Amino acid sequence: MKNTDNGIIIIDKPKGLTSHDVVDVARKALDTRRIGHIGTLDPNATGVLVLCVNKATKLVKYFSENKKKYIAEIIIGKATDSDDCTGKVVNQKVASDINESLVKEKLKEFEGKTMQTPPNFSAIKVNGFKLYELARKDIQVNNIEPREVEVFSIDNFKELETGNEYRFQIDIEVSKGTYIRAIARDLGKKLDNFGCLGELRRTKIENFSIEDAHTIEELKANSIKVLEPFQFLDMQKLVVDERAKSYIENGRFLELDLFAKKTDTIIYSNEGEVLAIYYYDEDKDVMRMSVKWC
Repeated sequence: MKNTDNGIIIIDKPKGLTSHDVVDVARKALDTRRIGHIGTLDPNATGVLVLCVNKATKLVKYFSENKKKYIAEIIIGKATDSDDCTGKVVNQKVASDINESLVKEKLKEFEGKTMQTPPNFSAIKVNGFKLYELARKDIQVNNIEPREVEVFSIDNFKELETGNEYRFQIDIEVSKGTYIRAIARDLGKKLDNFGCLGELRRTKIENFSIEDAHTIEELKANSIKVLEPFQFLDMQKLVVDERAKSYIENGRFLELDLFAKKTDTIIYSNEGEVLAIYYYDEDKDVMRMSVKWC
């Protein structure tokens, strides 16, 4: 791609890199500073990381990340300070009495909407500090506020190991803000044992799939395909004439009677060119420009 291209790149993030590390690689490879990402992945996790390049950085706010799919390995028999296998082991218990039917029964309790307490090692802010910053300083934070999360599905249970530790793998689809590490931790408690997360791979985030992802090597070599970003936005669409197009080019309001609904709208020219995104300004009772693309 050229460093003037605008769009989406889907990367299969390897283990050991932070999401920001991938952004740094992209900035060097594509010779542009204007790169942002959607949906942070922990360094130990792999899978779908979406990069917005150049003008597409304006669109980050429109990708809601409401649904994410993962392949998760969960370990019963130990707890760590980070709730995943990269942390320091803080508790252990033999898991020889754990079996597939018991685990499946307890997993069902996580389906639907539940309240979840985020891990101590997370980016949630308390008194202006991120929890992981406090945890690294051994500052104990009590009464972390639980948040509502949703688990849409848990499928493809696969037993991996039995004995002192019980390991299994599942496919899980969850809402934004759901910590798979916390599910592993809380499952351990439901089993009267301890739990933590092992391997984690994100296979989908909203409409972005691992099947369309490039490797980090392809990114470094600039051997990648930049995707048109508007195909991934589930928004009202409007095609306008030359008169309205000139209004848009000058950043003017548009009258409501052009729009079927008072909602975020992608506006196209008669030639199929994306011109802008408009939103409803309740105070002015008009449609106002949010993102100019033309």
